[in-house]
Amino acid sequence: MYSRLLGAMNALGTVWIFLLMVLINTDILGRELFSSPVRGTTELLSLSIVGIVFLQLGHALMVGRMTRSDMVIETLLIKRPRAGRALQGLFALLGAVFLAIIFWGSIAPFQEAIEIGEYVGAAGDFTAPTWPIRLLILIGSAATGLQYLIMAWQDFRFAFAGGK
Repeated sequence: MYSRLLGAMNALGTVWIFLLMVLINTDILGRELFSSPVRGTTELLSLSIVGIVFLQLGHALMVGRMTRSDMVIETLLIKRPRAGRALQGLFALLGAVFLAIIFWGSIAPFQEAIEIGEYVGAAGDFTAPTWPIRLLILIGSAATGLQYLIMAWQDFRFAFAGGK
């Protein structure tokens, strides 16, 4: 069930990327053909990158596509699987702590964005609220942190339950 949620978040991020491609191409065509760019393209792109990353982070972790150096851990997993899984569990636990710090540190900026009506852009031309992206940071960091905890539990269970 949780993997479906992460998959849905990833799919939403992928659709978002497609829509940004349409926006960018529309902006380029508008500039070149009509001397009229799409207002807010730069602002939407800058906000979107952050939103997409946090939407897709948990799924990337779940399917093993997060960047990491495997040289030491892979050797340890082959030669001493229980020790390797214990070390991998420790890394996952540290990942969960890191995402919890991101989550905790993102609560106040999210609340402030709502309270003061924070936006990007220029008033009278184009504005977009920042709170939806700040909400995605909270959702994405919580989802990724939970995925790290799931992975830590699986690794520790293998390491300390006799490799089962």
